[in-house]
Amino acid sequence: MNLDEVRQAVEANPEADWVPGETSLSGFEIDPDAMEFLGYVPGPQEPSLAEQEQLAQDGLQAYMALEETPFPSAWDWRDVNGQNYVTPIRDQSTCGSCVAFGTCATVEGTFAVEQQQPDPTIDLSEAQLFYCTARAQGRTCHGRETGGWRVPPALNAFQDPGVPDEQCYPYTPGDQDCTGLCSDWRSRVTTISSWGELTAHDEMKRWLSERGPVVGTLNVYEDFARYYTGGIYRHVLGDVPGGHCICIVGYDDEGGYWIGKNSWGTRWGEAGFFKIAYGECAIDSMMWSVAGVQPS
Repeated sequence: MNLDEVRQAVEANPEADWVPGETSLSGFEIDPDAMEFLGYVPGPQEPSLAEQEQLAQDGLQAYMALEETPFPSAWDWRDVNGQNYVTPIRDQSTCGSCVAFGTCATVEGTFAVEQQQPDPTIDLSEAQLFYCTARAQGRTCHGRETGGWRVPPALNAFQDPGVPDEQCYPYTPGDQDCTGLCSDWRSRVTTISSWGELTAHDEMKRWLSERGPVVGTLNVYEDFARYYTGGIYRHVLGDVPGGHCICIVGYDDEGGYWIGKNSWGTRWGEAGFFKIAYGECAIDSMMWSVAGVQPS
């Protein structure tokens, strides 16, 4: 697959309303076994990636049948009455640590909303969450059997023992056996009191518009990873390298899309963010909320 082929596929699809172009990932051959840039794997009790795609379509149909939706038709935590409640874009690089980034971003954003503190400076350690907690559960940066992680164990870790600040264990890509953790990390943790799974569109949008960002996952296709530069993404070409975890910061009913905060740096997508159509790539098969964020 190359950029010209993707551009032709977008032009040939009347429902595709996005702009292919060169990104920071365009030069990479994304290997599904390597988990590079990805890293979400469904748990044993969770639907497979393929089943999640069908669940997303079913959920969209159920939402479209609702006669009343008692929440705003659009929401974006980056701009609520001119105020931003979303922390800056990070970069997981060539490690399947996306679950740590998606959950940390959601907790950071929820903290800003709960404390009513726009332009949040809170910065949590994805390295501690992945290289310590996930590593202790046998998870690594790469590999079909051990690469990546699930969302519920990451949220459980936020409840106990919590996750310290970024400076306690700065993130660098590559497997580490909790070797960079500061000695006083337990006195520096941020915790959450609870988390929950959201499985219906109206639940997701109600929480987003009232309580804060949520954790989301999607099936990443090659055209999205390598060539998405803006617009409302729909898959047009390529295979599924794997599952990916991100943070959802908003939605728009008129445009029919979710707004995602990714962890591939600012040279990808819309300065690190993206829009994706409702029901696309399993994006709304399920999401996770967090509440009661308590800093150290």
